[in-house]
Amino acid sequence: MEITNLIKQEIYDYENKDIFIVPALGFKQKTTIEQIYRYLGSKYETGEIDADGDKKYFFNIVRSPSRTTTKAIDFDTKDVRILTASGGNPKQTWFFERDFRHWAKDKGFGRILNRIFDELPKFGSVVLKVVNGKPYFVDLRNFMLDKAADILDDSNFLTERHPYTAQGYRKIAKQFNLEKTDEVLKRYYASKEKFISLYERYGEVKNEKGDYVYMRTYFVDIKTEDGKETNQPQSSVLIVKQEEIDKHPYWEFHLEKIAGRWLGIGVVELLFDNQMRANEVANQESKGTYWASLRVFQTRDQNVNRNLKRDVKTGEVLKSESEITPVDMTERNLSYFIAQTNKWLQNRDELTFAYDVVQGERLPSGTPLGSARLAAGMASSYFAQIRENIALDIKNFLYEAIFPSFEEEMTAEHALLLVGEDLNEYNDMILESEASRQIFGSIAKGGKIPNAFEYQEFKSVLLDALNAKKEHELKLPKSFYKNIKYKIDIVITGEGRDITTMAQSLWAILQAITADPTMLFDPIKKSILSQLFEVGGVDKTKIDLTTPRQPLMMPQGAGGGVSAPKVMPQVAGMTTEVI
Repeated sequence: MEITNLIKQEIYDYENKDIFIVPALGFKQKTTIEQIYRYLGSKYETGEIDADGDKKYFFNIVRSPSRTTTKAIDFDTKDVRILTASGGNPKQTWFFERDFRHWAKDKGFGRILNRIFDELPKFGSVVLKVVNGKPYFVDLRNFMLDKAADILDDSNFLTERHPYTAQGYRKIAKQFNLEKTDEVLKRYYASKEKFISLYERYGEVKNEKGDYVYMRTYFVDIKTEDGKETNQPQSSVLIVKQEEIDKHPYWEFHLEKIAGRWLGIGVVELLFDNQMRANEVANQESKGTYWASLRVFQTRDQNVNRNLKRDVKTGEVLKSESEITPVDMTERNLSYFIAQTNKWLQNRDELTFAYDVVQGERLPSGTPLGSARLAAGMASSYFAQIRENIALDIKNFLYEAIFPSFEEEMTAEHALLLVGEDLNEYNDMILESEASRQIFGSIAKGGKIPNAFEYQEFKSVLLDALNAKKEHELKLPKSFYKNIKYKIDIVITGEGRDITTMAQSLWAILQAITADPTMLFDPIKKSILSQLFEVGGVDKTKIDLTTPRQPLMMPQGAGGGVSAPKVMPQVAGMTTEVI
């Protein structure tokens, strides 16, 4: 099939044809995405006025569980750990991780992660496009593919629509060297289109030699005012650029997947039926309470023909052959409406695990503590599995799409600012080498060789001097991270962290070390302490278990004391370098 006809067929099939996962279970991605947008915006497809002329109220029940899911699966850039792979340099990796944190903050990568976790519960899937190392979010309304594909790489085509004004198209055409710009603008001015739709397609194309090659094709599709194409009676598709490439630039993330379709299933789609029924009940109740609010009277007297509210004054005596009595307009279905609403809200919570305990709300009076813990544990396990799957996708995205660009930027000589805990770790890292350098320098100038106690005392004083500095700017040389991508691994920590358990573990560890400081040095006790860190879910790399923080004190004998140790003179004006 000719490329222009193939393109038009792909767009038509995506927008108009359903796929059937199983018989009687059809799916149209475009319709589903549009419905999700309407529900998030609390809008009806048929408008806000019903057949009786009354306003239709939208009782939104999808936003709250979406936010709850976002909160439950979210993690930040601080949770990204870079570990040294076999044969790697631990110090090189340590600096690489700190550089990445600063770079991620400057590039706003934290906001990208936040948006991923915000949109995943809503749409079920998120697509990022990486251009020159910078990620962009793809609007799923303008993204077309084979709906039945399992992953993006399985789709025969990937097409993204970009709407531009005439001015915007001229700018983008110049930036990407697009051809036939004058013809595109001529078609646009002769049409009723509000925007110029530039399509970017990725897929195999048959070249002149008859071979299939992976191509990126830019094209526009503009019809004239009378519905016919201009200068091309067979097709309105106008190809403005083609180039052969290795791979498409898109990365996908899914909340939960269903076999037979690409689009993941999100919280909003799960609650389509619940939302429809909640709206029906809410509007039925609204109409019922409207009639219940009216005051209507009845009488058998044919001579009474007036509106009591408008025509009767206070103190007036009504003359009537039959009594005037109020009509009972009481709404007797309120309990039914309440029961129906609660029923569908309960089903919503069961489908999304958005229970009260997960949302941080107070449980109903009389709820046993064991039941609350069980519900919280089950919900935590459910979200932990989703969080781990997303973390694996983000790990792959970072390693293959983000780190190469970051590594290239860090090739040049640059400065790394260390503060807080990072500075303390750096001081611990250079303590031994800095102490040895200053001691050997002192010996070379005629100083004496310190004994073990004096050496430990000197290290303690030196560490205090290092930690006294609030920040330290370190210059990393050019190509410091050369070939580091072959020596690192990326681990996203924090899946299913139990903050309460971690706090209890830290407190227990602190009490144990305070009661028995030898746990930091005795090999057997230190091994047990390390296992306690692991079981409690505490990152032991954040706590130094090797260097004593206080000067070692020798026991004093009766009637005597220990002279103050002689501190090397270099401590006051020392300089530190990367070792």
